[in-house]
Amino acid sequence: MGHNCTVSETDQTLTLDEKLSNGEGRSERIPLVSWRLVTALVALLAMVAILFWVPVPFVVSSPGPTFNVLGTEDGVPMLDIEGTDPTTGEAVRVDEPQSASVTAPAQPGQGQLRMVTVSESGGPGHRLSFAELIGAYFDPHSKIVDYDSVYPEGTTNDQVSEAQLAMMRNSQLTSQVAALDYLGWQIPATVTIQGATEGSNADGIVQEGDVLRAITTPDGTRHEVADATTPFTLMRTVPAGSHMTITVERDGATLDLSFDSIAAGENEPGSKLGVYLTVEPDMPVTITVNLKDVGGPSAGMMFSLGIIDRLTPGDMTGGTPIAGTGTMSFDGQVGAIGGIQQKMWGAKKDGAEWFLAPRDNCSEVVGHVPEGLRVVSVSTLAEATTAVSSIAEGSGDTLPTCQ
Repeated sequence: MGHNCTVSETDQTLTLDEKLSNGEGRSERIPLVSWRLVTALVALLAMVAILFWVPVPFVVSSPGPTFNVLGTEDGVPMLDIEGTDPTTGEAVRVDEPQSASVTAPAQPGQGQLRMVTVSESGGPGHRLSFAELIGAYFDPHSKIVDYDSVYPEGTTNDQVSEAQLAMMRNSQLTSQVAALDYLGWQIPATVTIQGATEGSNADGIVQEGDVLRAITTPDGTRHEVADATTPFTLMRTVPAGSHMTITVERDGATLDLSFDSIAAGENEPGSKLGVYLTVEPDMPVTITVNLKDVGGPSAGMMFSLGIIDRLTPGDMTGGTPIAGTGTMSFDGQVGAIGGIQQKMWGAKKDGAEWFLAPRDNCSEVVGHVPEGLRVVSVSTLAEATTAVSSIAEGSGDTLPTCQ
């Protein structure tokens, strides 16, 4: 007698439940568990990518390292000076550099002149991650700005590096000339016009390669241009719109060119010729700045102070660690810089007790001075040198501050 073998749905369910209760049939649930694990893993990887790999459009400035311009590193001084003193005709006499490390923080009672820097994250070629942005947000000493407010579209890392190094080279040159001029040395120079600034009255009159030989002011006085400082010092005394005559040498011929001066920049006295100038000084000494991987123009003032200290007997600082920042012009003017709040914190971290700040940066200084750091406002190399001497003598409290 034949038998039909059938199993109801209830029987199927009971059979599976029995198997599961016996530890059998678990393979039926593995696909569901595996999918959940894969989903979680994908989500985790996505979060990691967002945190660490996906760039965000911001740039962060943080306190960077500081450097003692009077110190040495592995026996090499940051400022190496050799040559002939034009006032004596003999080999230049230079104070021995400090044995203190260029990079190590200042110790109590150790006089130093420290240049300061800003560390930047998020520039071209090194875009900021979301995790780095979060870290910077909770760092009270960091500053976050939109990427587009710092770098135009299409800017490359190579372009930024080249610009920073070019500014550093120019800063070293201007600081050397300004320091030697402050010491009373005559520094002959050839001043060449590279072109007119856009919209200036010199546009279409001057030519690239014109060698500037003299400037005649509206009162008829002719000022010979035989050094780096004359064009800049003179124009600080001439009002905007003054009718100027410059004498240039072009293709072996001497020409007189006339046009009106234009307004100087904000907070700058006098006016400008409206031309780009390059200066080739005939330096009586060779000054080498042994510093790598640092760019920008803001160390000019501290380089000048370091040169003056090395070329004058004794320690200018009187055993006090002093930091500072500011651009330096050929004629000894201290200019504003960026990131001064971060630079003050970097100076404090590395042991500075005093900080020399450009007067034009005072609005950014007020209310942001680290506790224990005393800030002095300066606008010229002469003022900065006087400030260092006053601090060394113990009368730094009489110096002007940012208020």
